Parts: sequence; C-alpha cells; structure tokens
Amino acid sequence: MSVLTRISEHVYWMPPGPPDRPSLCAVVGDRRTLMLDAGSSNAHARVFLDALWAESATRPTAVVYTHSHWDHVLGGAELDGQVIAQTSTADELIELAARDWSDEGLERRVAAGLSSPQFAAHIKEELPAPRKVEVAQADIVFQSALDIQLGGVTVHVRHVGGDHSADSSVMYVEPDRVLFLGDCLCDSPEGALTAGLAFPLCEAIL
Repeated sequence: MSVLTRISEHVYWMPPGPPDRPSLCAVVGDRRTLMLDAGSSNAHARVFLDALWAESATRPTAVVYTHSHWDHVLGGAELDGQVIAQTSTADELIELAARDWSDEGLERRVAAGLSSPQFAAHIKEELPAPRKVEVAQADIVFQSALDIQLGGVTVHVRHVGGDHSADSSVMYVEPDRVLFLGDCLCDSPEGALTAGLAFPLCEAIL
C-alpha cells in the first residue's frame, strides 16, 4: 500500500501503486486544502483522504485534474467537492460519464481498437464487476491557466498539452517549489513521443 508523505511545508504526496494508481497530492493552506488529481476509483481516493486526515486533520474542498484519463479522475466522486478542470478535460469527463464501463463494454472498446487490453485489465482489477462508475463533472473550467489561493500558499495551474494527453496541465505550488506533473512527460497511448510536442513541453516545464 502506498504511504502518504509530507514532502514540503504545504504538500502531502502519495506515490503510485498497482494496478494503475497514479500519485496523488494535497496542498494544505491556511484557509482550505486542494487535492491534485482524484485517483483511479473511490477506493483509491478514500485511501488518500483517510491518510491525509490522519496526518493533517484536513479534508480537501476541491480537486484539480492534470488530465482526463480514467486513473486520474474516477475517484472524484468520493471527494464530494468542487472539480476544477481544463476545458478539454471537462469535455472528456462528459464522455467518460456516458461510457459503458461493464466488462462487455470494456471488451467492445478493446475489440474496436479504442482501448488496450491492459486498460481493460486495470479497470477490472481496480473496479471489480459489477461496477458502478460515477464521474464527477467539472464545476470550474479554465482555458490556459488558473491561480488558486489557499491561504499562505498558491497553486498555479497551467495547461501544457503533450503526447500523452492533449489536455495535460501541471500545478506549481508556491512557495514550496513543488511541481506536480501528472503524466504529461509520458509517451502517447500508442507509445510515441514527438519532437513537435515533447520539446515545447519540456521548455514549458523548465
């Protein structure tokens, strides 16, 4: 099981874990707490939220997403707070909510070449059948950038794109000097990194 760690004055981080759970963060300010990505399921989000409460006695009132891939957003309903997302991410959340998440639906997506067998296997492991998937929709939508004031700490959110997902955003926590990248530096679902997207992305991050 992944363990929550306080990595700076305001930032708590939980590393990734199986089957396809990404790392999660919380930024704790004097006035409110913000979660960075919501995790791959309600169970994943609950592990994080319970650990955060045990360590800091705080609960996030909102979450901001790095991108729309299932493993970063399906825990959003468990938070029961505001969802902040880039415009394209918000659009993708609508599509995710309309998707058939049953085993049969997953298998049809794989057969149609819309999803990989690994994707389907990870879903089945993280969310055993019969599964009910609730996709929390965006409450606050931004286009290119957004600053979120938490009290003594600011989270600067910036849309950066990239091969992995065109809607990717990063979050810079100031004054902690922590940059939360999500998956933006990863390759595309087809396994590619392109010069046209990867080099500008690296420049933006630097």
